[in-house]
Amino acid sequence: MSNTIPMNEKENANRKLAGNAVSGMVATIIYMLSRLLLTPYILKFLSLSEFGLWSLCFIILSYAGMGVFGVNSTYIRYSARYLAEGRGADISKLLSTGVAYMFSFSLLFCTILYLMMPFILNSFHIDKANQELASTLFLGTAAVFSLELTLGGFRFILNGMHQFSKERAVTTVAGLIEIAAIMTFLWLGAGVKGLLYAFAFRLTLETFGCWTIARKILPSLTVSWKLINREHFRLFVGFGGKVQVLGIMAIFLSAVDRLFITAISGLAAGGMFEIGRKLPSSAGAIASSAFGPLLSTAAHVEGTWSEHRMPSLKERAINYVFVVLSAIALAFVPIVFLAPVQQYLPVKNIIAALGAAVASLIFLFLLKRSIDTETRLTSIELKQLYLSSIRFTNIINAILFVFLVSMAHPLINAWVGNKYPEAADVMILLSIAYSIQLCTGPITMIFRGIDRNGRELEYMLVQALLMVLWIPAGTTVWGLVGAAGAIACSSAVSTLFLIWRSNKTFQISFREFVPVAILPSLITLIPAGTIFAITRIWPQTERLVEIVQVLACGTGYVLFCAALLWKFILDDNEKTRALELLPLKKKPVC
Repeated sequence: MSNTIPMNEKENANRKLAGNAVSGMVATIIYMLSRLLLTPYILKFLSLSEFGLWSLCFIILSYAGMGVFGVNSTYIRYSARYLAEGRGADISKLLSTGVAYMFSFSLLFCTILYLMMPFILNSFHIDKANQELASTLFLGTAAVFSLELTLGGFRFILNGMHQFSKERAVTTVAGLIEIAAIMTFLWLGAGVKGLLYAFAFRLTLETFGCWTIARKILPSLTVSWKLINREHFRLFVGFGGKVQVLGIMAIFLSAVDRLFITAISGLAAGGMFEIGRKLPSSAGAIASSAFGPLLSTAAHVEGTWSEHRMPSLKERAINYVFVVLSAIALAFVPIVFLAPVQQYLPVKNIIAALGAAVASLIFLFLLKRSIDTETRLTSIELKQLYLSSIRFTNIINAILFVFLVSMAHPLINAWVGNKYPEAADVMILLSIAYSIQLCTGPITMIFRGIDRNGRELEYMLVQALLMVLWIPAGTTVWGLVGAAGAIACSSAVSTLFLIWRSNKTFQISFREFVPVAILPSLITLIPAGTIFAITRIWPQTERLVEIVQVLACGTGYVLFCAALLWKFILDDNEKTRALELLPLKKKPVC
């Protein structure tokens, strides 16, 4: 049987992009809604500390995820390239090498986690009565996750072959089955271990389902130790290694807030923060589920660069140093005004002004270096992909997160009851933070697709430094609200920095960027103001009535947003594409 894949797959990449993005969002919406509805049920069987402990398991697992980011991106990028070039046999070699690579990593991770267990238990101040349970959960989730890491290549090979809808169908069905398993295990009295059993069941179903579909699409696809080779190992180490660094930083950034909060304020505070984070995190997952197809699509496009020379490794390293110095100088400016610090800084105003001046000087120097040394991307197709993807993301973000901000307190009360008022305040600030941060998703996926990861590294450095300095300070002084505010501020600064740098690369001016990518999303403020006024004029105290009010306001908000976008924002081409995505059957012509 021939391993050649039809060349027209390359031509279909752009056509499949919108459908793949929407299918990913629909699958994620189904998954997240089911999870949100499940949370009150879980809290009936688990204490807040047990809920925080389960959340902590996935913080620890996130460090295992550090080893998979580069591998996943390598699967997607190079299977997309092989698909476009008709090199089906190389996909099997890529997969076999990736499985061997991740199996070795998983063994190493589980061994290290087992040896470090006493240190982990002491670091998070887990009571002796709960240490045996915590060890079981930590090691159990690590073992299950290792299976997903090792065999997850089938899932990402599907993504590289532009079969996102099939992959999403598998994960959606497995997720719904997991929910039924969770409810059953909890009802039978399994406690928090029931969540572990259901988690294992879901990952087993996902792995088997993606394996089966991948083999049907590409019958020649196989995994064998004979196919492991140095060429593909170098891809995982080379391209994958660069993305790996970014993945490590991304995982760190996604978990550092809960690590600081749990360490400073305890497991109960971590549980409260998790409740406030749940809805914004779910909304973020819906928006980010549309990013995946951008990597494989960008990998198909050949970008054209200007005649300016590429910066050398030394020059790029110098740029990173100045980015770090600028971020540190800026980070210390607000810290000196905090009460615990003021007693040691009688000249705080002078220090703050000095920090701002240093940050500005370093930033201006970095700007000059950018103008003098960097290349520019002149690909019209990539530029359009860049602008349209940010525009689409910001519109989706605005619909989701502006609603969460305007309905924060009614939503929390309707969802989990009125025992968690602080969670609503956390949700408002995190919704602002995530809505800003998520517009970087399309940018980073496009740069990964064309193997240009420097912009993402700069962005990660800025955000990491700001979060490490601002979150502990905010948590210490203002508690959970201070932590959420610190996350919002660090996200805003780092995102603006990435957009500025990326616009320079794509040669996009401020006047061109704002009307296309930013202003359309602001129209959602009109329906948001309307539903906010409704909840203020007619506040509800009975939970059932409040649930009805939230559902009614949510339905009206979505319809109002859709009407405004259709009338005033979407152009004719966008309207045509939107209609094509609707599941409507064409009537036969008589």
